[in-house]
Amino acid sequence: MIKFNLFSVTDGARKAKVWYSLDNRTDGKKCVTICAREYGAQLRKIFPSDTENLTDLQTDYFDKDRVRLFESHPLYQAARTTANRLELKRSKGPKATAWN
Repeated sequence: MIKFNLFSVTDGARKAKVWYSLDNRTDGKKCVTICAREYGAQLRKIFPSDTENLTDLQTDYFDKDRVRLFESHPLYQAARTTANRLELKRSKGPKATAWN
């Protein structure tokens, strides 16, 4: 079972640190984009058939893994809920401390 955390995605055996982005397509289709924060294959192992990576080894260009989940994907709603929670947390800003 895949679990979406605010800063990672896990399938119980593997954990990938990620960023979330909502509805960032020019065609207007609703989607959740999940981007790996690190190089490696952790996100690719969690989403083997949904991962995009445009790395071109012949030109020494390396891209981090990315997954796009559309409304028809069974995990779309869970990913969108987590991405919305993260946006809400970011919109509240940093917590005030005694020295601020």
